Amino acid sequence: MNLLGAVTDDGDRFMCLTPDRFTAAVSQHFFRALQHEFGKKLVIVLDNAPYFIATDLKKQAAADCLLLEYFPPHSPELNPLEQCWNQLREGRANQLFLTVTDIVQYLRTALTALEPPRIYDFIC
Repeated sequence: MNLLGAVTDDGDRFMCLTPDRFTAAVSQHFFRALQHEFGKKLVIVLDNAPYFIATDLKKQAAADCLLLEYFPPHSPELNPLEQCWNQLREGRANQLFLTVTDIVQYLRTALTALEPPRIYDFIC
């Protein structure tokens, strides 16, 4: 089970669970879900994961009115979403999940309780 996430400048969070490996195609589906949730024209700031820097993904994003910007390589401390991932890791410490269903249930519950990062602490 894999999780892609986004956080807006006002603290809204958007998360997608997928059983698939992250690829440019999965990223494209995620971008379209973001557009459905937040509107057609978006600026998306990403890390430099291979599935986010794929040439085909960049071309499709431009065609879909998305502006992709990237954090500098190897700088997770600049990415506010990392705070969300840290909260999820802390919350699952010392827990045993016997099935994928157990993991999904944990994530669905934990995601609603995440403390949103304060975006402006990262950019100002």
